[in-house]
Amino acid sequence: MKIKAGLSILLLTLISAVTASAQGLPCGGDDPDATCPLDSWVIVLVVASSLFAAYTLYRKQVSSRTSI
Repeated sequence: MKIKAGLSILLLTLISAVTASAQGLPCGGDDPDATCPLDSWVIVLVVASSLFAAYTLYRKQVSSRTSI
């Protein structure tokens, strides 16, 4: 149950961060400081690395509980 809650919080955080970062002027505008939306591969990389980190930390926590 804790894993589902953690993953849903992580998913909501990632969605809100991506939406906040993707808003703005598109690239190639008149303003040289215009923000560019994130590419889809960047979003996939962030999600994959976050899931890997969460799984690694969970596995480490389980192994430390069993060794006690």
